[in-house]
Amino acid sequence: MRVLPLALLVGLLAVSDAKVFGKCEFARLLETRYNLSRNDIKNWVCIAEFESSFNTAATNRNRNRNRSTDYGIFQINNKYWCGSDYGKNVCGIPCSDLTSDDITAALRCAETVRRETERYRGRGEGYTAWVAYNSKCKNRDLDQYMAECWSRGSNSIFPF
Repeated sequence: MRVLPLALLVGLLAVSDAKVFGKCEFARLLETRYNLSRNDIKNWVCIAEFESSFNTAATNRNRNRNRSTDYGIFQINNKYWCGSDYGKNVCGIPCSDLTSDDITAALRCAETVRRETERYRGRGEGYTAWVAYNSKCKNRDLDQYMAECWSRGSNSIFPF
């Protein structure tokens, strides 16, 4: 019998908590569980799609020039926002909390990032903290982007 190395076993356990959402599934969750407005939903959905492909366990160590790491469905950076040995911890949580299939901590921290960015850059500029927002969402018709998820003439998302 072969024994798996501890690092591999821990990695497999971490992956088991991952959730990869569908676009409309994620939008429905933001509406029904977190009671977000459609305007917020379409921005968060677009950011999550282009930052992590809706993968709650996404971790990116190779994209940043400063050797920092991005975590979770919203790819929140550990240099400033979440706890690590690398930088500050404005959200007051360990970065590992951002990779859970329960997105509560990730959404709460993402809202902190947005709010703090607006405070620094000005009203309406909060989502610009995300590279994906600037390159894929900012000048896009997000109502059209979300059309497959919104039901016609209603404020709710398709039930399927």
